[in-house]
Amino acid sequence: MIYSILGILALILAGIIVYFKKVPHGWVQLRTGLVLRFIPPLDNKPVIQIRKGLEAFVDKRMSSITKALPVSQVEDMDIPTRHGPIKARVYKHGIKQGDKIIVMMHGGGWCIGSVNTYEEVSRRLAITTRQTVVTLDYSLAPEHKFPHAHDECLDATAWISENMKEIDDEASSLVLVGDSAGGNLIVSTTYNSHPAVRKNISHLAAVYPVVDSRKSDYASSQAYGSGYYLTAKAMAQFTEGLLSSVDDLEDNRLSPLYYDAVDDFPKTMVLTAEFDPLRDQGEVWAKKMKGEGVKILAKRYKGTVHAFFGLKDFGSQGVTAISDINLFISGATVPDAIVLETQA
Repeated sequence: MIYSILGILALILAGIIVYFKKVPHGWVQLRTGLVLRFIPPLDNKPVIQIRKGLEAFVDKRMSSITKALPVSQVEDMDIPTRHGPIKARVYKHGIKQGDKIIVMMHGGGWCIGSVNTYEEVSRRLAITTRQTVVTLDYSLAPEHKFPHAHDECLDATAWISENMKEIDDEASSLVLVGDSAGGNLIVSTTYNSHPAVRKNISHLAAVYPVVDSRKSDYASSQAYGSGYYLTAKAMAQFTEGLLSSVDDLEDNRLSPLYYDAVDDFPKTMVLTAEFDPLRDQGEVWAKKMKGEGVKILAKRYKGTVHAFFGLKDFGSQGVTAISDINLFISGATVPDAIVLETQA
């Protein structure tokens, strides 16, 4: 009798695991499966409502985030830009910092996200890398249309470059980190920075970056455009909120894939998620940059979906990605990365 009950329980447990881990294109971690089952996709409301809901959700969790990820110092500051000052949050962990400042540009389709919603990611970066992290709170669309945020991030990066020692007297270079729309911002910022600023950017870590806003026929866009949190409909909403005119799509700042590489482009790592509509464009850009002589690594994180970066709620791979960035900027070998060009 007891064996029959145990057998039934085992079947039920197996069914539950399959239900949450099996997706149409493969398998995900259990936490990722729970996200896909219980968190609505990013197209369920207008972008401003999504933004407000995300901020309210993070506000409720903020105390648990800060308790779980304590850092030695957090400070808010204003950084001047051509559009006026923007807020930034500075994180330091440990008595002595490293020799770099990580400039973090958050994702969210240029329409959602903030230093608050990236508190967990920023703290993980500071704790794992032992580098100073400066997370930018750039202006969001649709209230601020393209290229407002791009201008702010370009100006803020230049200001940080010129004032490194005031932020961290041990710092001698910058690392730009950004995911999704933030990945687009760090790439376009690097391309458009003055050579003197770009010279100070030693590393770039672009996490599932938007590098081609003109095309939507990538295989990953077609396969994963629904059912994987970020949807094709959500991307269309974000783009509509960002643009003043469809002519803006011809601007390479929204599609850095069409830029030619510059001679002093920094060492770059491209991190992509397996079940992400943005996956292929990031990997195509990585291959192009490798062909143009950029020292570049690429790593696809198996079983992950968009927004996994740095967040434990999306599975352990997000924490692994933070560790991989630490290995990358320290010159160590990144496990399972494709070495498209030497790291040295």
